[in-house]
Amino acid sequence: EAQRLIHTCENYNKQRAFLSEENTCTCHMQGSLKAISFHPLVKGRLITLSEGGRRVTRDKSSFCNGLTFSARPVRREERVCLRIHQSVGHWRGSLRVGFTHVSPEQTTLPPLAIPDLTRCPLYAAVVVPDAFCGPDSEIHFWLKRDGRVRVKSSDGRKYSESSALNARCPVWAIIDVYGQTTAVTMLGSKKKNWMLRRKSCPAPTHIRQSEDEDAPDADGEDCVVCFNEEANCLLSCGHKCVCVPCAMKVCLMFGTCPLCRKPLTSFHPDDNPS
Repeated sequence: EAQRLIHTCENYNKQRAFLSEENTCTCHMQGSLKAISFHPLVKGRLITLSEGGRRVTRDKSSFCNGLTFSARPVRREERVCLRIHQSVGHWRGSLRVGFTHVSPEQTTLPPLAIPDLTRCPLYAAVVVPDAFCGPDSEIHFWLKRDGRVRVKSSDGRKYSESSALNARCPVWAIIDVYGQTTAVTMLGSKKKNWMLRRKSCPAPTHIRQSEDEDAPDADGEDCVVCFNEEANCLLSCGHKCVCVPCAMKVCLMFGTCPLCRKPLTSFHPDDNPS
């Protein structure tokens, strides 16, 4: 079942990657990568965006619920560059980063990247060592050709872990603003080979901000996962908060209700809408 889901997600993401090519480079420099920023809508409940979608800040009231994603897929060996702006000492642990084959719009957001997302083989994340995450430090992270997630600090130290991701398929970056880390800026990205070094062009300033009044409101009528379809599927916990396609994804990938987190044993279309 997991292999079937992986195959389905790979085909879906390849189509999305092809369509995303319409978002061409804005600086018109030869060889530039497309601008990269944080996803403006898919984010943890304690995250706010600023600086045109290039900076994310997590409310300090909790150490979790700080999941964010890149707004576009990243290429194999494309290094995502981050700067850590704020770090508080009363939480344990720091930033988590990684990649996923599942588009952000199709991801049900849990509080944590590790272990909540990484239970599924379509997601991979690593704990960035605390020594890499001091205030105003910079890190780069990327997906190696062999599927390893590698992190490099500003002073050249490296850390990597293996994953089940296929580097030949599209991936989105995961940035979990966790623990002591409370604010991160996306500096851009770069990719090098034996011929040349490419950098991302500046992020456009018109990216939608994430103030609360602009965020989609899950009012019980729209699916809380995709926000595109009617929530017409009744889960075994009693909540009717997702559409049928998203109910299938949630059950296969997470096994818990997006609202109450209770384990799911079944779901079925609601034939008697209120």
